[in-house]
Amino acid sequence: MNLADLMALGGVVGLALSLFWPRALHLGALLYLAAALADALAKGVFSGPAQPALLLGGFLALRGESFLLRPWMAPLRRYLLLLALLLGLFALKALEHPGEALPLALTLLHGGAFLLAYLALAVGVGAGVMCALQDLRLRRTPEKALQNAPLWSLRRLELGYLRVGYLAATLGLGSGMAWAWGYFGSPLALDPKELSAFLGWLSLTFYFLLEERLRGLSRAGLLLLAYALLLFAFLGAPFLGSRHPSRLPF
Repeated sequence: MNLADLMALGGVVGLALSLFWPRALHLGALLYLAAALADALAKGVFSGPAQPALLLGGFLALRGESFLLRPWMAPLRRYLLLLALLLGLFALKALEHPGEALPLALTLLHGGAFLLAYLALAVGVGAGVMCALQDLRLRRTPEKALQNAPLWSLRRLELGYLRVGYLAATLGLGSGMAWAWGYFGSPLALDPKELSAFLGWLSLTFYFLLEERLRGLSRAGLLLLAYALLLFAFLGAPFLGSRHPSRLPF
């Protein structure tokens, strides 16, 4: 077990402890980021899916930490923390298997765009689901909804983060398809990673087109479906075999 593995493991333990001891959250996030840096120095920038997972998990944990002083945001904080834990567990497995090297410019553009997209969409989807459920509570039992987060605060988080995430995902998907077209001769294939990423982006597009018509559970469901597809492209598809360089040979 090398230095990156040890720091990633320490980060997972720190985030797990933060479920009961919030002070460990900051340390766990910093260990994630340090593990990503150590792996980049040893293998190269974004040499495999472990580095983006550690960076994303670290930033999500730090964003979750910012909600500690806002108790009505506790569900969003716990969601970001559990997602960061999942990313850390994935990284522990993926650290053993560096992927194929990509051109540095493409790596920074494509990988960086998707990293920003996952980060922004994680917060935006969480806030959007809370917003949809809060709107449902206000319509059914207004007196109970007063104890939850203000609707306007959730809506502001949702719109700001979802728009940034959607634009970043569009850039990441477009740059990846352009590279695949030149390298493989086709921008899209029957590939689990490519299809799930494209369907996730398409679901987000439908969400923005139907935004004014969606309410309650249908609104929350479409958001969750979109992010689940994108998350599967990142965490699940590499195990299924893919032409993408991030595949994990097990």
